Amino acid sequence: MDFDLEKTRRDLIATRAKHGADTAIGHRCSNLLGMLDSMKTATGDQPAGLAKNIADQMADLERLTQNAEDRA
Repeated sequence: MDFDLEKTRRDLIATRAKHGADTAIGHRCSNLLGMLDSMKTATGDQPAGLAKNIADQMADLERLTQNAEDRA
């Protein structure tokens, strides 16, 4: 993967705290945190599949966050 897992983890936790754990953004952050944890122990073909899923989820999170900021 082309990103720092621990930095990404910290950023997701901060984003979830900022927007609230019970929001769509917070739920997406929680899902991504679980995926990042899975990435640490993934073997075989799992890392490639997880990387694609993480990238898709990160793009969705970015859209959700941008929409929330646009409304603010």
